[in-house]
Amino acid sequence: MQRITILILVLFTCLGSAEWLHAQRPTLPPNVNRITPHFPHKPGAPQVPQLPQRVGPASARESASQEVVWVTCPQEAEALGALCGNVPVPLDRNDPAQGTINIYFELYVHYGPGPAESALLVNGGYPGLATSGNRGVILYMLGAVLDAHDILLTDDRGRGLSGTIICNDLQYGKIAFDPAVAECAAQLGSADSWYGTGDIAQDTEAVRAALGYDKVDYYGNAYGAGDVAAYATRFGSHLRSIVLDGPFGTPLLDESRFVNERWSVESIPRIVTLDCQRSPTCSADHPSLEAELDSLIWTVRLNPVEGDAYDANGNPVHVRLNEETLLSYVLDSINVSGTFTNIGEVLAAADSLWWGDSRPLLRLGAEWYAPLDYANNGDPTYVSMGAKEATPCVDMHEPWNWSDPVPERTDQFANALSALPLGYFAPFSKEAVTSELFDSLGRDCLYWEKPTPSSPMTPPQATYPSTPTLLLTGDLDNVIPTPLVREVAALFPNSTVVPMAGAGHLSIFWSQCARNLASGFIETLQVGDTTCARTPETIWAAVGRFPLVAANARPAEVDPSGQNQIGLAERKVVTVAVAAATDALQRSIVGISNGGVGTGVGLRAGTFQTTFDASGNQTTTLTNCAFATDVTVSGPVTWGTDQSFVADLAVSGAGTAGGTLHVEGTWQAPGPVGNFKVSGTLGGKQVAALVPEA
Repeated sequence: MQRITILILVLFTCLGSAEWLHAQRPTLPPNVNRITPHFPHKPGAPQVPQLPQRVGPASARESASQEVVWVTCPQEAEALGALCGNVPVPLDRNDPAQGTINIYFELYVHYGPGPAESALLVNGGYPGLATSGNRGVILYMLGAVLDAHDILLTDDRGRGLSGTIICNDLQYGKIAFDPAVAECAAQLGSADSWYGTGDIAQDTEAVRAALGYDKVDYYGNAYGAGDVAAYATRFGSHLRSIVLDGPFGTPLLDESRFVNERWSVESIPRIVTLDCQRSPTCSADHPSLEAELDSLIWTVRLNPVEGDAYDANGNPVHVRLNEETLLSYVLDSINVSGTFTNIGEVLAAADSLWWGDSRPLLRLGAEWYAPLDYANNGDPTYVSMGAKEATPCVDMHEPWNWSDPVPERTDQFANALSALPLGYFAPFSKEAVTSELFDSLGRDCLYWEKPTPSSPMTPPQATYPSTPTLLLTGDLDNVIPTPLVREVAALFPNSTVVPMAGAGHLSIFWSQCARNLASGFIETLQVGDTTCARTPETIWAAVGRFPLVAANARPAEVDPSGQNQIGLAERKVVTVAVAAATDALQRSIVGISNGGVGTGVGLRAGTFQTTFDASGNQTTTLTNCAFATDVTVSGPVTWGTDQSFVADLAVSGAGTAGGTLHVEGTWQAPGPVGNFKVSGTLGGKQVAALVPEA
């Protein structure tokens, strides 16, 4: 399984003051895989919705059966007005003598008059992740339906508060990963076959029935879509609507085992191309995008790039970028802070490499570099690493015999890989795609056990119901790319696929349009107007070039509304000065996403430090930062919660006559790309220039 830090709640950790960041950040698992939810940086978004006063908790209790055991809610859920309880279900449905497991739920009752039209079930995807632990995110994203629908959050068995699997060595990184997986399987014994998605669907049905709902809506993202498929093919008569977002589905359970990886890597050139083409800064310098990317892959495959670089928090890292690490640390679009920093910079970094400057590329590698060892993964009731193995390892069709020992399984895995056509993962090699770094569904299952048959994700010859179904897919998603989403959609006879321009994995975390479409569909069972999905809400900032000196930069345009006096050379200085400021903002976001506080170093020199005010406005102060070696920039850059951008920069260095610049505009703002307006003086001459905002 890929062992790279991917944040689960970047949405929350990028808000408010620095003190708020530290106080609100949950314990984060430092090593989770590529089907993990990933939330983009959106300054100023509320932590949780302001829910209206709701009515009906008493009636909700009265309609429940005696099977429900009502319990005191966790403090966070109680503050949001939840009702909490357990429903006991058989641990092993083939052998009731094995006892029961309590399935924990939180019920958020609608605030409108009359009975609820339905209950909305939500599954956040990543196996091992507690649904209840992400209540704030879920209510923020989908809380609009609470006018007429209850929201029912159920923790899947083995995770959250539903009989959490706690394997100490695996959870807390006490020993090496592979032995820890084997030890966890041994700890569970015969139970390690009882946590498959088929069993989870039956648990969900037990909770629905116990609470007395006839109809439920079901939202599932990523691997959570497998939960929806499992439920739909068993209990479809109770489904009122389905919304799937970046969905994992049964097409990925193929016997070949490598389907997801193939679709994922095939989509990377398309995603790099889309991201660059939408940026006026990047597109101007890269007319042959896929050819450039292919050349970079071949370059590092034949001659790995090695050296020292700083990560986004200013820590020195020794990096070796070969094809495997280029794919996993740089090109995998999920490995970003929510702004596609690496995807937007990789072509410019490749161009610099070919001119003998490896610093930009090594920096990209350093920012997501992580060792192949699991560390302490924190509270198992938030993410259970045991459940992370127990569910997908029994769901997937693996190319080995479970009854064979690990060495023989390893040979069978290698043989299956060898049998694939030579260009199966083009433009990448088999070795890079199936490495421990990138492999999304896990060689680690080699060390799991399956002593008894598990309940499959969907029954044999499954029939999918004609329930109205909406599938959302980000066109910048390489985790579950759009072609795979369409294969999942083909299983649901009454489905509509809506691609979301400019969105990455899990559209509702990137797009208000996606959130509106999802909520509206649940309310009306109609897809509605999808015009908003066709245009990116945000054009992500990308880079056209990393000039070693200012003379190699693209010049800023003259602002016709001002009185510009500087010539071509100083207009290039304007470009690199603005780039130094936006580069520091990008690094501060990545750094905060990786657990830092927004303090780091400039590309060529200098440092920056980030603070937040009480309203969430971000100020990043540069001290002698250099985007090009011969121009240094100092001064504050304020990025507001409304995406406004204001910078006052002192500019000096061998490449300029020096002076001060005032920069105004927006950054990562919804709508078309505008220009930063730059004023001030350089060499005593008035500046009136324009630089693209992305």
